[in-house]
Amino acid sequence: MTTPNRPLKSEDVYGDKWDRCTTDTIVKTASGLALGIVFSAVLFKRRPWPVFLGTGIGLGMGYSNCQNDFRSPYVHPQSFSLPRVE
Repeated sequence: MTTPNRPLKSEDVYGDKWDRCTTDTIVKTASGLALGIVFSAVLFKRRPWPVFLGTGIGLGMGYSNCQNDFRSPYVHPQSFSLPRVE
């Protein structure tokens, strides 16, 4: 079901950006943590620094993506579907 074209409220755009931002940061931080644990267990004889490094890199990447998203003047589309060519 499609929704009619309606103007987006600024708080909706801001809320969507925050939702994308937190989700992206959580995923990147968890991925960095998981990779840090794997590298710590496999390559570095259970040293803690790969875990901290991976977590920090994931957190930093998420933070950087958030900064870029909030500084972007463009609004991300709600849903986008390509027309079917038959």
